[in-house]
Amino acid sequence: MNAQPPTQRKDSKLIFELGIISDNSSKISTPNPAFAFGVWYQYPTENDARLELGGNLKSGATIYNFDYGKNGSYYRIESKGYIFNLGGRLVKEFSIKNQKIEWISELTFNTLFVDGTGIPDDPIREPENDNSTQIIIDAESISTLQFGQGLRIWKGNIGLGIKASITPYGLWYKTTVPNQFNVFSAEATISIKL
Repeated sequence: MNAQPPTQRKDSKLIFELGIISDNSSKISTPNPAFAFGVWYQYPTENDARLELGGNLKSGATIYNFDYGKNGSYYRIESKGYIFNLGGRLVKEFSIKNQKIEWISELTFNTLFVDGTGIPDDPIREPENDNSTQIIIDAESISTLQFGQGLRIWKGNIGLGIKASITPYGLWYKTTVPNQFNVFSAEATISIKL
């Protein structure tokens, strides 16, 4: 008699996600909804839990307004922000009246890009003497971790979700951004499994 380990369910899938996000912070002068697009890889479920790895790209008309510190000087930022994040989610399934609901705990590495016009580069670029073409992007970035909790319900391959997150930009950049520069987000998503 041979003993074989139990087999995992073969339910690995890609998830494409569209979201509308509202960011709130004392350093946002014009809060507006932003749109996000994400791609996540869903690992097989084991014991009603699974891991999802992926990321999102977020853009909107939200205006960030704060003093940005660089090399001992401060520069006024009043700019739209673009956010890129990568990370993972731990998804736990449970059932209520024959409906499967997922509790999502998300941890991502989050980078905010803002307009860096007027902020000197580090190191300062020397002018080129040759005739080469240069692409110069005047942007500054601030990276941190983002912590989120949410719920998602599936109907076939379409999922509807809500999530709340905190993004503490002052976590590592104590001299770059103002003290307590935290962004609280609320998000509604539509997910599609392929």
